[in-house]
Order: sequence, then C-alpha cells, then structure tokens
Amino acid sequence: MNKIVYLNGKYIKFKSAKISIEDRGFQFSDSVYEVIAVRNNNFIDINFHLKRLRRSLNQINIKYIFKYSDLIKIFLNLIKKNKLKSGLIYLQITRGVQERSHSYIDGLTPTIVIYTIFKKFNDNINNIKCVKVITYPDLRWLRRDIKTVSLLPNILAAKAAEKKSAYEAILIKNGYITEATSSNVWIVKKNVLITHPSNSDILRGVTRDRIKILINKYNLKLNEKKFTKTELYKADEVFLTSSSCFVTPVIKIDNKKINNGKIGKLSYNLAKMYISIT
Repeated sequence: MNKIVYLNGKYIKFKSAKISIEDRGFQFSDSVYEVIAVRNNNFIDINFHLKRLRRSLNQINIKYIFKYSDLIKIFLNLIKKNKLKSGLIYLQITRGVQERSHSYIDGLTPTIVIYTIFKKFNDNINNIKCVKVITYPDLRWLRRDIKTVSLLPNILAAKAAEKKSAYEAILIKNGYITEATSSNVWIVKKNVLITHPSNSDILRGVTRDRIKILINKYNLKLNEKKFTKTELYKADEVFLTSSSCFVTPVIKIDNKKINNGKIGKLSYNLAKMYISIT
C-alpha cells in the first residue's frame, strides 16, 4: 500500500512529497513539530499536544492559524487512508520558503507536513519493557521548552546511547539532570516522585503532564526539583515518559543498576494507570 501524506492542503503519496530546498525548516531548523500517539484508534492527549503546538508557533512567531477541529479531521483522514490502528502522527510546520537569509521575511506562507508512523507501544502491562540508559552532556540551545526541530545535540546523544546498546541518553547540565533526548526523566526516592520543574531547561512533556494528573488523583507525593547525577544513581526507581514510550522503567544507568535491575512498584503502578486511560 502506498503511504499517504498531507502536504500543504493535499493528500499525496509519501514518495511524491517534496518541499523546496530553500524551505527554512530544511535550511535553518526554523520549524516546530508535534508527535501524537494513536492507540486502538484513539488519540492520546491530543488537546495537550495541540495547545503546545500553538504555544511553540507563538514563541518563534510563525504565523500559522489553525482550529483544533480542522487538524483532527486531517489526522482522521490520514489514519483511515493509511489504515493505522496504533502508532504516531507526526506534524511539522516550518516558517516557509524564502531566498537564503538568516533573518526571515514577515508574512511567509508556512509549510505543513503531516504523516503517520506505525509503532508498537510499551503497553503490555504483564510484560513492561525495562531499559538501560546512559548519561551524556546536555549541549542543546537554551529554549528547550519550545518544541522545535533543532535536534542535533539530541541526535548525537541518542547515537552515543545506541553505540552502548542503550535505549536513551539522560542529559546533564551543570551537574543536574534535565531530561533525556526524547523523554522526561523521573526518579523515586522514599516513595516521593521527583522530576525537573517545568522551565526553559526542559520540554514540558504531554505525558509528563498526564502523569502529574495521575499523581494528584491518587494522592502520591511529587517534588518538582532539580536533582544530580548522584541522586539519579542512588534513586530507588527511575523511569522515562513520552508520547511514544509511555512510562518506561529504567533498570540500569551507565554501569549502575537501579532497584537491583528490577521494575519498581511506583513505576509499575504508574505504567498500569497510564495504559488504562489511553
């Protein structure tokens, strides 16, 4: 079956989708994106994603006005055309096309690309995947709170993790954990859940926000604060969250086992709760 893509108002074959070589998203990473999970034909936290998309566009002054209902209609059409039951919707909006210049021209017509990706999720509650990760310097720009495609430092860190047969790279800035290359990082110490506060040092993850809602609902203890590499190593439990990995427990960091290499109680319970509502 030919995969179908939405490009600038048209549904076309994936292999036929093309943009200009002078698109600013291609030349300058002048672009934002979202990745939305679809599970059992249902969108997961779609309103959170679209709210964040609107914020990202506003933060870098890309003039793309949209209605939630219009984008959802496109998503539904792509799901139907590509026969996707579970996987991801990738959406990217660039500032548009212009003769190469660092300073952009006001009033450019944005480029919008949307397509689907098949993916198996970590959603088997009887066999939750637990992973090994590494630590790596956080070399990213200073506005990590905007979901742009400026991801070269993430790419280098992810490749370093792959070379060590690790699932992810947890990033460190000035001695403190920020997040991972494509997920937020959580630790548990004495039954208190700890994660980096929402600010410009991290992307405010949609799954992170959903986990916070569950924490509040079930009266669990949460402390949003910075924590060190030593605290990471000494944690009782560690797990990652993202739209594509859900809740993924970490059982080894570098050469240090976490919880004797076993999934922790809170990690398991949060994974179970999250899966039950998706």
